[in-house]
Amino acid sequence: MKKCMIPCLYLQYEKAVTGFGQRNLFGDGDVEALAKFYGDNGADGLLIFDFSSEDQEHEKSIEKIHDICKVSETPVIVAGNIKETEDVRRLLYAGCAQIVLNFSKESNIQMLKKSSGQFGKERMIVSISSVNEFMDNQALIEKYAGAVLALDAVQDEIAVVSSVPVILHTEENREDTIMELLRGRYVSGLSGSFISCKETDIYAFKEKCEENNLDVHRDFHMKEKRKFDEMSGNDQEEKLSSLGILQDIYAGILERRESSAKDTHIDKELDRILKKIGEDCMEMAIAAKNQDKEEVKYRISDFLYHVMWLMAEKDITCEEITNEISARS
Repeated sequence: MKKCMIPCLYLQYEKAVTGFGQRNLFGDGDVEALAKFYGDNGADGLLIFDFSSEDQEHEKSIEKIHDICKVSETPVIVAGNIKETEDVRRLLYAGCAQIVLNFSKESNIQMLKKSSGQFGKERMIVSISSVNEFMDNQALIEKYAGAVLALDAVQDEIAVVSSVPVILHTEENREDTIMELLRGRYVSGLSGSFISCKETDIYAFKEKCEENNLDVHRDFHMKEKRKFDEMSGNDQEEKLSSLGILQDIYAGILERRESSAKDTHIDKELDRILKKIGEDCMEMAIAAKNQDKEEVKYRISDFLYHVMWLMAEKDITCEEITNEISARS
């Protein structure tokens, strides 16, 4: 299983703070600048804990998260202060890739099934701080969540009973110990203080991981994107960059499809994809009638994503599609 490196930021009063304990400013507190920094430095995603409490502060936090998503070159995951399904919807429409539901809260447990059914299992992550929170809800988590965010490093206990992907959120700072944690069979990512430290060179850490036979995520993002900056012509750069991103998403779909092929009947998988595309078309049309640009954008993205699953199922590449479109222009 490929390992993703996911720095985390703690958001309070629209600024980055140092964490759950003393909430001093983290650097100058500029969350957009930090999001860009992590993207430049090799991160595969960005986890944001929203520390807002009052309704007015929560509204401002959602607006700030929208701003972060606009500048972030990596997927944004949000946790904290999620009280109802409407919060999930608003955060996804703000541009977040995934939402974390806190399973120490009964309201979040009750929310998972509905949110997963409405927005997709792959968009839902469950956070747990004790093995009991997982054991007591194992069937629910496995059916309706795409991953677990494991606080306090309880991944070993989970791996004994389940194959659900685990993102480690740990305050461990010793590189050798972190390497051992990442060897966990179902560990899919690392978050917490080490990978969030601005002094940590994530690219260099990934190279060390590979030297230690750990398979790390190599998604198309800032390091590869810099290659396009050397090319002449803004139009050519924009075209190639956009195609490269689509190709990388497509490659990720192929990888996920290959890893699950043994457990999925081909006809059943095709039916699932076609069902999702049909649902996306209906939701896209409704969103367009409602004239909500953010919702339309979100629904189009869903539709395109599932179309790419269909392309993978039928062995059709991004190049073949772009060539076909070019031939019609």
